[in-house]
Amino acid sequence: MSKMSRLAKLVIGGYIAACLVAYGAVYINDLFMDPAVLQASSGMSAFGDLILFVGVFGVLALFPTGLMLYFLVRKFLTR
Repeated sequence: MSKMSRLAKLVIGGYIAACLVAYGAVYINDLFMDPAVLQASSGMSAFGDLILFVGVFGVLALFPTGLMLYFLVRKFLTR
């Protein structure tokens, strides 16, 4: 297995971890919501869940994105 494939697996694993943590944040948020509120305003609740997911994923995905850019720049600048 080449070094770049191992690094690619690390970056992809970082994105998967960010997705799972964001899903967990939405799930925990839904646990604390009142079911009557969720039923009465389901559209607003779904939009809030979307914003929470995108926000958490966006912040956590900065690390694998930075890691990927670092490895790509390092690879192409050392030639």
